[in-house]
Amino acid sequence: MSYRCEKINLNWYKMEEELAKEQLIRYITEKVELTDAQIEAVKKAYFLKKMVRKEHLFEQGSTCKFQGFVVGGTLRVYYLDQKMLEHVLYFAFKDWWVGDIASFFTDQPAMINVQAMEESWVLCVDRDSMEQLFIDVPPLERMFRIITQRTLAVLQKRFFLTVSANAEERYKELLGRHPKIEQLVPQHQIASYLGILPESLSRMKKQLVERERK
Repeated sequence: MSYRCEKINLNWYKMEEELAKEQLIRYITEKVELTDAQIEAVKKAYFLKKMVRKEHLFEQGSTCKFQGFVVGGTLRVYYLDQKMLEHVLYFAFKDWWVGDIASFFTDQPAMINVQAMEESWVLCVDRDSMEQLFIDVPPLERMFRIITQRTLAVLQKRFFLTVSANAEERYKELLGRHPKIEQLVPQHQIASYLGILPESLSRMKKQLVERERK
């Protein structure tokens, strides 16, 4: 009976992994064209990791061994300063990529932490497999170049907002990009992302509601 249960669970996991990989393939083929052989190469390179709430994909100071594609759930990317205070850099949702690129490609200690905020599923690939994919599936390099360019544009915009916009403007910009974020992310994490205290966020939201009523 025990063996049968394990076998059923294994079959269920394989089914889930196949569905996750199909999601990844849909994401990729919306941006670049792949042959059937290239699709199979991509599927073979990735493996599915199920993460429980508060589990880390990797932590600051360790080596980032995997790049991850978020299939489902919510993750946060943050770092700890010298006083061990947390600073949220961004949140990763479905169809987002997570990882520390510098650590991944150079084996240097990671400068960030990636943690699941709820039960999450991530398709992971290690560096050797990624490098082989770039050889076997050339369109992937173009896709990741596009992703990198867009990521840099978002980071640049956030940098300018940080130095030129107040907390309310940054909050509205965040809601504009992720309208449902408050249903997925705790208020204190959003406050950390904005660089303000949780009570300041609550006060600001209250003021916004009162203004809208007037």
